[in-house]
Amino acid sequence: MQLPYRDFRPALTPPFAIASNAVVIGRTVAGAGLTLRGYATLRGDGEWIRIGANAFFGERATVHIADGFIPTVVGDDVTVGRYALVHACTLGDGVVVADAATVMDGATVGARALIAPGALVPPRKQLPGGFVYAGNPAQPLRAIAPDELAAAAAAIRRGAPDALGRDDDLPPLDLARYLPADAGPGPLHPFAGRAPQLDRALAATTSALVGDVRLAADAGVFFGCVVAAGGARIEIGARSNIQDNSILVTDATRGNLAVGERVTFGHNVRMGSGTVEDDALVGMSAKVGDGVVVERGGVIAAGAWVEPGTVVRAGWIWAGRPAREFRPLRPAEREGFDGIIAVYTGYASDYRGAP
Repeated sequence: MQLPYRDFRPALTPPFAIASNAVVIGRTVAGAGLTLRGYATLRGDGEWIRIGANAFFGERATVHIADGFIPTVVGDDVTVGRYALVHACTLGDGVVVADAATVMDGATVGARALIAPGALVPPRKQLPGGFVYAGNPAQPLRAIAPDELAAAAAAIRRGAPDALGRDDDLPPLDLARYLPADAGPGPLHPFAGRAPQLDRALAATTSALVGDVRLAADAGVFFGCVVAAGGARIEIGARSNIQDNSILVTDATRGNLAVGERVTFGHNVRMGSGTVEDDALVGMSAKVGDGVVVERGGVIAAGAWVEPGTVVRAGWIWAGRPAREFRPLRPAEREGFDGIIAVYTGYASDYRGAP
């Protein structure tokens, strides 16, 4: 699926192979041999995504930019695994980003490096090529030989087991586990007599909202996201955004999920039941256990793993694996998060009005 954004349309050099439920958007340019598996999302709306030849993106991989600020540049022969995230960064030729790994804004990964499963490359980090990097934050483990790197890339592309490329702790990557058996087309699906309700809000084309899900005005659920209430209720407040390939799933046993106003969920977040109060932020690639409470203005850092029942204090950042209290949020960071709300409210309006 290739979608325009405003006056921009993707420019892909054939041949390419794009799954029917994957999406390429707007200012995305790619060389020959591009492959996108199911629900992979290349979202070049607020800046450019430029991809070289023979690039591969696995199931629910996400590529995005920093609006009007930082493009994403991907070299030739790059392999990105399942549920991995490449965000406003630069990847050199032959880089492998393994399953569930994340490369963040302004970072550069040198040619023929491998980012290990679940690793997180922080903003502005410069990583030389030719090494394996692992952990949060990603640190060099050792040099990697060309044949070893090639074997890891080939395994990811085939969907084969591989110690360097595969992470089996992933959410289900298709919709079969989330949708009722009689589900029809489109993003909105009733469950147990309850149907999603939207008030001038966005449910993107490849998203799935299931059951008693309520979106308030100017909220947005973006591409590849799953928001499934499963007999419970999920409420998302006004001007809040759930970014691409985030998976918010609960059920009657686990309890409701209440998301307040002006809340940001970054890309590729996983969360179940809990409460996220107004003006909070859940960083990209975070994993959040059931029953977590994020108080007003609280922040879960990118890549953090938050244990069930945790209370994230108002105005504080929690980070780490497992997440712990890190430091108070700075005023400049608060202003930046307010800017995200404005940008994503605009995106939601643009995509609602798109053909």
